[in-house]
Amino acid sequence: MPIKGWCDTPRIPRIGKIHLGVRTENDRGKTYPKAVDYFVVKPDESTSEAAAQAFHSVYGDTPREITIAFPTNDPEQFFPQYLAAYQGGGGKYKLYCSGDGETAQRADGKGGRVQIQCAYKDCPIYQAGKCKELGRLQFFLPEVPGIGVWQIDTSSFHTTSNLNGAIQMIRALTGGRIAMMPLKLRIVPKVVNPDGQAKTVYVLTLGIEDMRLTDFLRQTPMLAVSPSVEPIQHEELPEDLFIEDNLVNDETATNEEDTFDTTSRVQDELPIGAVIDIEIKTNALKKDVLRMRLATLQGECIELLTDEPKLVEALKHLNSGIAIQYTAAPSSKWRNRTEIVDFTIVTGKEQDKCSIA
Repeated sequence: MPIKGWCDTPRIPRIGKIHLGVRTENDRGKTYPKAVDYFVVKPDESTSEAAAQAFHSVYGDTPREITIAFPTNDPEQFFPQYLAAYQGGGGKYKLYCSGDGETAQRADGKGGRVQIQCAYKDCPIYQAGKCKELGRLQFFLPEVPGIGVWQIDTSSFHTTSNLNGAIQMIRALTGGRIAMMPLKLRIVPKVVNPDGQAKTVYVLTLGIEDMRLTDFLRQTPMLAVSPSVEPIQHEELPEDLFIEDNLVNDETATNEEDTFDTTSRVQDELPIGAVIDIEIKTNALKKDVLRMRLATLQGECIELLTDEPKLVEALKHLNSGIAIQYTAAPSSKWRNRTEIVDFTIVTGKEQDKCSIA
C-alpha cells in the first residue's frame, strides 16, 4: 500500500512528443525549425524508438490527422499556455522567465525565482524575440499501442485560437466534459497576412465541424474516471520553437534585472457558437452597444454586435462558455461588421425558447 499523503496519486507518464516541423540548416550552417504539413514523430530524448514505431505503425510516415483523447476535463492541465524565455546552450537549458501577461516568475541568478510584473509586449526580452507565447498540448493516442500521454508544443496564435475555441465549444455542449472523448486532431493549411502579404502556414484544428450536436451529447467517455498524468515540465525547452538566437544570454539577463522592479430547441440549420466574452459600451448617442465574441464549431473566433435594447439585456447575462445558436446578418449600422439578430441557448437536456420579446 502507498504511504498516505506521500505518493498515493498514481500518474501516467509522457511517452512521446509530436513535432510540427523538422530541423533544417541554412546556408550559414545554422539549424532552424521548418514547418511541414504533417505530424512528425522521431526517436529522440522525449520519444523512444518503440514509441515512434508504434505511432508510425498506425498512422504511417506523414499523417495529417490523428485520433486523440484528453486525459482530464481541465484545459489548464492538458493545454497550459504561458509566456516563456529560456537561457542556456550546449544542450543544457533552463526556464529563465515565465508569465501570463500580468505577473511573471523570473530567475534571480541564485538558483531561485522572484515574482515580477510581466510587461508582455513592452518587455525588452519579448521585443528581442527571446520570449514566446507557448502552448503545450497533452493527450492520449487511443489507437496507438502503449499507455501514456503524448505532447505537442506550439507558439502559433492561429493554432492556439483554434484549439481554445474548439475545446471551449465541446465543454459548453457537454456541461464541462471533454476527458476521454475521441477527437480528430488535424494539421491544415491556412492563408494569413501578417505583413500585408498572403502566405500559407500550417495550423492545428480539432475536427468537430463534421460532428453533429447529438454526437457530443451522447458521447460516452472511454473511462469513468480521468487518470492523473505527469505535470507538464515548463523547464523543458521546446526545441522546435527556440533556436540559439531565441535564448536569453547573460548580458540580457543582467540588464533585465535592473529594468524590472436563455435556452431553446436546437435547429440544425442555425450556426452554434460558445461565448468567449461580452463587452458593452455606450456610444455617442448614449445607446448601449454590445460586442460579443464566439468560438464556432469550425474553430473560428467571430465578433457580433447589437444595440437593440432587448437583445443587449438578454445577452449581457450570458457567461463565458455558454453555447448558443444564433441568427446574424451583415450590419447596416456598422461598416463591414455583423449584427446578431436572435439567439437561443443550447443545453444537453430539454431546450426551451429563450424569449427576448
